[in-house]
Amino acid sequence: AMLDNSQKYHLLLHGTTIHGSQRLDPKRRLEPTGYYHSSGPVGQMFSVFAKTHESANIAVVGLGTGALACKGTPRQNFTFFEIDPLVEVIARNPDLFTFLRDCPPQIKVILGDARISLAKEPAHHYQLFVLDAFSSDVIPVHLLTREAVQLYLSKLEDDGILFFHISNRYMDLVPVLGRLGLSLGLVALVRDDVYATASEQEDGKTPSRWLLMARRRDLVAEFLSDPRWKLLDGRSAGDLWTDDYSNILRVVHWR
Repeated sequence: AMLDNSQKYHLLLHGTTIHGSQRLDPKRRLEPTGYYHSSGPVGQMFSVFAKTHESANIAVVGLGTGALACKGTPRQNFTFFEIDPLVEVIARNPDLFTFLRDCPPQIKVILGDARISLAKEPAHHYQLFVLDAFSSDVIPVHLLTREAVQLYLSKLEDDGILFFHISNRYMDLVPVLGRLGLSLGLVALVRDDVYATASEQEDGKTPSRWLLMARRRDLVAEFLSDPRWKLLDGRSAGDLWTDDYSNILRVVHWR
């Protein structure tokens, strides 16, 4: 964890990938920035979701700084699944980041491999399932297989939504998720939030790419009617990744 050059943010870095940041301005400390900026897909998802789910159980795979919790309401419960104990130590150090301490929802962190931890969770317990473990150069492939998504669906209510953060400099995960959605009969939409205005950039926004899936079109009607979201119809679908087969080289951006 370190200060950024402008001295306005604390950053959490792993190699050259930023895994989260927090404003130092006391009045705005709990406003998430970067990938989670309010004008991006995350801001939209959580405001749309809160209209019908003022109280809800939300699962998040990947903790980072815990900033996503500040998108929640006081009656929502966030459960973060995090493989690296050091990440939780950093996220809970109030000299660095205060999201876990100060954000409105009830928050808990479960350490360990997410698939093993999730297997122990109650069936149909969550209404929103956020997967935020794919932004670095080494992605956990076992969280992106048909069996993995079937596990997520088993822990999600029938009208629940899967929400994947797929910003990645090294690889394009849309074909993988498009194919998974197709094979499981899910509706899948992607939003490339590549453009940030000068004032948004000044405000700490970074471009991001998010993909959502649901069991039925009516559950995502608000996103279907928004031209920023593109429906995946199978034409961009790639290989079907399973626990027995995946091919990371097929999705790498070869420069």
